[in-house]
Formats: sequence, structure tokens, C-alpha cells
Amino acid sequence: MFDRDADLHAVAMLCRELAKLGLSIGLSDARPAVLIRANRMSSLYVTLDSSGEFFEWGKPEDRHPVGDPAGAAAQLAKEVKARLGAQGGEA
Repeated sequence: MFDRDADLHAVAMLCRELAKLGLSIGLSDARPAVLIRANRMSSLYVTLDSSGEFFEWGKPEDRHPVGDPAGAAAQLAKEVKARLGAQGGEA
């Protein structure tokens, strides 16, 4: 079930954790979602799944439980570093 307040809270907690890791972030106005930006990399768009229980991005296996925003941020930071490393860029 869609609970906009819970979804916004989850996205805000993820943003806080991503900011602690020094990532450049933005929020979507269209729906609860986070954009992670880095030089020489397409933005990484992170949304909530339809149940509101997982953050999702990229491939179907790219997901992390909403109840662990710090773990999701760490996983996303690794993803960004891997993408930048493959392109020779930096965050």
C-alpha cells in the first residue's frame, strides 16, 4: 500500500546517509526518489518498490531494505565508485 509520508521519510533517511558519505544528491519532485550525481556518470535514480519495503535502482537485483538506510547508502556508494572507476571519473 502506498503511504506517501512513510515513503518520503524513507527517502529522507537515505538522503541523510548518502550525504554523510559525501555523495551529491537530489530529490525528485515527481515521486519519492533520490538522484545521486557524480562527474562523468549518469545520475543514479533510487526509488522505492511498490511495497515500500525496498530501495531499488539499476538492475532487478539492485535493492536494499528500507529499514537499513545506512546499509543502502553504503551499497549505493560502492555502486557509484564502481561506475566511476569503470569510466575513470571521481565523485
